[in-house]
Amino acid sequence: MEEQQFLFDPRFLDMFTGKFLLSDPVAALVELIANSWDAGATRVDIDWPSNVGGQVTISDNGSGMEESDFLLRWRTLSYDRVKMQGSYVKVIEMPELPERHVFGRNGVGRFATFFFDSSYCISSCCSGKEFKYLIKRGTSSPFEMEQIHCFDKLGHGTTIEVKHNNTNLLSLNAIISEIGVRFLMDPNFAVYINNRKVGFKDLDDKSMDKHEITIGNNNIMIYVIVSRRTDRTTKQHGIAWHVNGRLVGRCGWKGSGHESLIDGRRIEAKRYTFIIFANCLNDSVNDDWTGFNEDDELYVGISNKVNSFIYDKLIEFSSERKELVTKELKKKYFIHLKKMTPISRDKWSRFVNSIQEECPSLTSKELENLGGILANLELSDFRYKLIHKLHELKPSQLDDLHSILKDWTVDLAKIVLDEVEVRLRLINELVEKTGSRETLELQELQPLFERGLWIFGPEYETIEYTSNESITTIIQKIFNEKGIGSRERPDFVVLPDSTAGFYSYPEYDEESNEVGIAKIVIIELKKPGKRIGIDEKNQCYKYYRKIKDSGMLLENTIVHCFALGSNIDPAEITPRYEQDGRVIIRLMTFHAILERAKNRLLKLYEKVKNAPFLEKEDMEKYLEYEEIEEPILDGV
Repeated sequence: MEEQQFLFDPRFLDMFTGKFLLSDPVAALVELIANSWDAGATRVDIDWPSNVGGQVTISDNGSGMEESDFLLRWRTLSYDRVKMQGSYVKVIEMPELPERHVFGRNGVGRFATFFFDSSYCISSCCSGKEFKYLIKRGTSSPFEMEQIHCFDKLGHGTTIEVKHNNTNLLSLNAIISEIGVRFLMDPNFAVYINNRKVGFKDLDDKSMDKHEITIGNNNIMIYVIVSRRTDRTTKQHGIAWHVNGRLVGRCGWKGSGHESLIDGRRIEAKRYTFIIFANCLNDSVNDDWTGFNEDDELYVGISNKVNSFIYDKLIEFSSERKELVTKELKKKYFIHLKKMTPISRDKWSRFVNSIQEECPSLTSKELENLGGILANLELSDFRYKLIHKLHELKPSQLDDLHSILKDWTVDLAKIVLDEVEVRLRLINELVEKTGSRETLELQELQPLFERGLWIFGPEYETIEYTSNESITTIIQKIFNEKGIGSRERPDFVVLPDSTAGFYSYPEYDEESNEVGIAKIVIIELKKPGKRIGIDEKNQCYKYYRKIKDSGMLLENTIVHCFALGSNIDPAEITPRYEQDGRVIIRLMTFHAILERAKNRLLKLYEKVKNAPFLEKEDMEKYLEYEEIEEPILDGV
């Protein structure tokens, strides 16, 4: 059989690398420079064309790659850089520097070259050899690789050459500015564009703000660098300390002490960089340059002053963002706000503003969702009572609520919970009524069982089981000849100390026409406190015979009779079967049938018996009932 090969649409790499990498020139170039950083380079040279179709060359003096390493890394789509090479890299040209923390993790950045063209050349020198490959997009694979040459050569570094055939060509000044706001955090990593070193002087007033802080005799210079666009990650942003032309530690937000104001999800974290020039702290730096001596008095004083300045700046940035976010939310929820009263609109605005101040780590999407929730709450009948309830929940309960809403819609959950509540209320009421000798079986008890046929078993769940008025009328006529009946509830047959209800389920032919009765349920109720036995069985059978004699039953009609009381004559526990098992007569205690009801609800009654919709006094009566009326024997 011919071997089958996968085919790759040209869009595959765009989907694999994400939204921006192959569509944004800045994102593409930043990723390629970041690769040089991860290779331990101290210098990157970029040749940038002035027109579409010109050559782009990116060359670094990093460690380079051996051909075997190159083939492994380029052929592995989701290459785990940290697992295979570690999180740190040595700086080749300056071994005295501490190891550098790398940016890359999943090997996606190397595909950035495809932004410029569908093919490019890469050459790398390492361990006395240099190789060169042509890389181009493929169809049977995401990309194809072809070796151009491999020969002996001293040195180290990597070079990428590609034609800029993408019409989205940024000007030289724009490129210099974009690179400057991202790669000035380490003075030992220089980027040259067309032989021009990118420096602080290349940043305009909108991209950089300079502040001087004086502490005693020491002057501290802080550069606040702002990227015009929001990057995908925080890799090239954060807080960087420079001492005598060297980076102390690493640039980033982690460990800065400002995590409550800014984290990796915030726009500010992906746009702003604070570079602090503090040569006066030379004696405060640790020997390995990974940080400062935290106990050094001078460092503590300067650090507190600098952190206070950064905090104020972040608050300022957050305030500007807060106003912008609130303005955007007002546009999005204009229809909701239009329906509100002026007071409600003002409350909504203040709520949105305050939530941004108190929860600065919320993303724009989360704020947008929250704004919608607040708008809907303001228009709802119960307003913010839901928030008060959420406030009372423990963190674990909030997690449980999230899990419920993840798997259930609110409408579906309400349908289910409403049905469960109805059934629990019914059980609660039956517990109360069957536990009192004062209960009237006609007016109080029989209507409850009419609503609770499901208690007797799953086969009685269907709504087609309804009270059969025709059968009731026949039985009433028979007993009314003896002067027994009730005008209050003509749908039940009334006997001394008991009532009977008749519920039927229709039979249909092949054309869905009703042809008779398929099943009948007879519920004979004795007054609470009474024992049931042979007389109740005979009474149920008598009902069946009268209905049979009336001609209302089919040959295959199933008849289930239940006689219920507080306790049972031990001699009559066994069910009675008639007509080859088509007629079944059972005696059951109220206690047994209620236990069956609880089990049918998966014993939820015991778990939620303290729910607000089940009143406390009802539960107390239930406990009294069990103490007063302990059944002799449970029914079958």
